[in-house]
Amino acid sequence: MVRFLLMLLIFIISFSFGFEIRTGEYEDKVRIVLDGVKNADIVTVSNNLILKVSEKYKNSNFKLNNSSIKEIEIYTNEEKNSSLIYITLQEGLSYKYFSLSNPDRFVIDIMKVSTVKNQIQKTEKKDYQADVLDTILKNLENQTKNTSLSSFEIEVPKNFSGKKKVIVIDPGHGGHDPGAMANGLKEKDINLKVALKLKNYLEKDGRFKVYLTRDDDYFVPLYDRTLIALEKKADLFISIHTNASENPNLSGTYVYTLNLKGATSKLAKMVEERENKTVLNVVKVSTNPNVNKIVADMAISHTMTEGLNFAKFIEVNAKNLLPDTEFKRIESANFAVLKTPSIPAVLVETAFITNEKDAKLLANDKFLDNLAKVLYKSIVDYFFKYKNLVFKGKAES
Repeated sequence: MVRFLLMLLIFIISFSFGFEIRTGEYEDKVRIVLDGVKNADIVTVSNNLILKVSEKYKNSNFKLNNSSIKEIEIYTNEEKNSSLIYITLQEGLSYKYFSLSNPDRFVIDIMKVSTVKNQIQKTEKKDYQADVLDTILKNLENQTKNTSLSSFEIEVPKNFSGKKKVIVIDPGHGGHDPGAMANGLKEKDINLKVALKLKNYLEKDGRFKVYLTRDDDYFVPLYDRTLIALEKKADLFISIHTNASENPNLSGTYVYTLNLKGATSKLAKMVEERENKTVLNVVKVSTNPNVNKIVADMAISHTMTEGLNFAKFIEVNAKNLLPDTEFKRIESANFAVLKTPSIPAVLVETAFITNEKDAKLLANDKFLDNLAKVLYKSIVDYFFKYKNLVFKGKAES
């Protein structure tokens, strides 16, 4: 009896030092059990589950031998006696969770879906969205080939009753940070002029609620610019900049989207290094920097995908409606200011301030106005020609 009580005491003491994880596979589900956990806070981001528990993880070897769960990672905060559990599921799976007592355990049931059925659904959804986007872009290209901005009109829809789209416009640099300077011009001034013009067009349209990260000549840190987009719950974030290079022959308009792996070209790398002046940690859920990075990177997958889709609308409109300057291409890089979790974001480099021809355009108010018109039209096309169709689940012929 004494020996039994001693063994029980040892078990209780060891068990109280942390929780263990075990998994089991059934015909209709995969079960994850957190032994020793009373409750958990769960956040879902795409096909990922993030659990915060008030217990430390006790090292134990558990095997992950099923197709529903890709990966389980556990990070423990020793100081706060808590843990973050990061579970990556296959796409398209549903789940439910509940707590049990005597002993305490937290259970997550992942409902199985046929691998073949899941793959078909995934492919159909992907192909449908791609088909809609390609069709709209081709139609848009045909429409804009023989038109000019001289016939430009703001679309003021009658009886619009939908929810207004929230647009955050970020005029780069400002205050003590002039940005690039050349040919008697300052980047911060050009960026603000284009931003104010774009804001004016969007507000006259009536379907948008618009915020600027700055509306005058003052400095706003990169971190705060991104927070404004998050706080305003933006549907789109546009950062406006003016390009520069030691090579005076470089010219034209570029649009940059986010790429966590880094720049896709030497020029993109140069722009990335110039614009990234601070380190950004938008999502902070733990004192462990590795955890913050995982969660932040995971949350911006939507930012990258839809940012690129929006950039394609700018590309088509700029190529056909901005004859004075050449639209070069869409690039991608790891821009701090574009790390806006779940918000599509792009960085527009209007033209090269260091190129003599481009500089003359940037000094011309009409050219800046045309830039704003192209951006306005691209926003309208993106939300009301593309997003509306994808959301409704059908395309117009």
